[in-house]
Amino acid sequence: MNLFVQSWSDGKKLPKSYIFPPEKRPGENGIAPKTNQSVPLIDLTNAFGDAHHPARADVIHQLIKASQELGAFQIKNHGVPSKLLNEARSVIKEFFELPGEYKEKYISYDSKDIFTLYTSNYNYFAEDLHFWRDGITQRCLPVEKCAPYWPDKPANYREVIGEFTTKVNEVGKELLKLIAEGLGLEADYFEKAKVGDVVDMNVNHYPSCPDPKLTLAAGRHRDRSLITIVMQGDIAGLQFVKDGEWIPADPIPDVFVVNLGNVMQVVSNGKLKPGEHQVVTNENVARESAAVFLCPADDQLFGPAKELTDDENPPIYRDLHYHELLAAHNRGRTFKLSSDQTLKTFLLKA
Repeated sequence: MNLFVQSWSDGKKLPKSYIFPPEKRPGENGIAPKTNQSVPLIDLTNAFGDAHHPARADVIHQLIKASQELGAFQIKNHGVPSKLLNEARSVIKEFFELPGEYKEKYISYDSKDIFTLYTSNYNYFAEDLHFWRDGITQRCLPVEKCAPYWPDKPANYREVIGEFTTKVNEVGKELLKLIAEGLGLEADYFEKAKVGDVVDMNVNHYPSCPDPKLTLAAGRHRDRSLITIVMQGDIAGLQFVKDGEWIPADPIPDVFVVNLGNVMQVVSNGKLKPGEHQVVTNENVARESAAVFLCPADDQLFGPAKELTDDENPPIYRDLHYHELLAAHNRGRTFKLSSDQTLKTFLLKA
């Protein structure tokens, strides 16, 4: 386990392999940005279920506006019980506090494994610079097939995380109905298109860092998902960029942060944008977060919704299989979604 930051960091010295070049460092202002902007907070009370409730139209308007301007928003009164959120945070924290001898058997850099434990990124051994984090990626659904591959310690890990990811997936499906309606699509468009059928979770542990000004917990990037739903702890770290300014998603009790991914950008034909974000470290305390990704299956074909294209609004992306997008994301390259050089490109990973 000597590769894992949690195992070897003495909290006093930052190794050279974690020190980013000046243009990519967060610096003093990057750690705690001075800004009047904030990530929109949307109250979902009465937004789910009743298609004719007056609150629904207003929520849809807020979701689309935030998705066009920032590619991200926060949600409250989403229906996931506070007790379950606290239990999920607790078992995640307990897992990372377990002895290295136990955790060692879960180390993997193969993204196809159902449960993998790694440090920095899957391509750690090819990196010139590393991110200040230890992480988990796990396939979540169906729980009965995935849970046997999850840790059996803490004793309630499988039960709690199974219930947590199931509930978050339900929230995601309801959000997608609202977003679909806001785009002028049928409410069940995303379900029928099968672009959010696979549910993965990334859990990140960010140990306290000797010098947060010089390194990052996660670099500027866009997610590979349709949407990502993030549960934060009590410590700030997640930031989104807008007009060249970093906007902190300050933690709020029982609130999820939601950001759109590259799949949504394609399906909406560029009408909605992915939320570009990064994560900074903290000098004094460790931090955990859990991000639930709703994605297509690897072999799923998708493209701009036909209902959103016509002669005046032609498709700006070609149809593609998810594994094509994922491969480009993992390579960290700019992926051109059309052979037409004049059409839009987007950066899958900074």
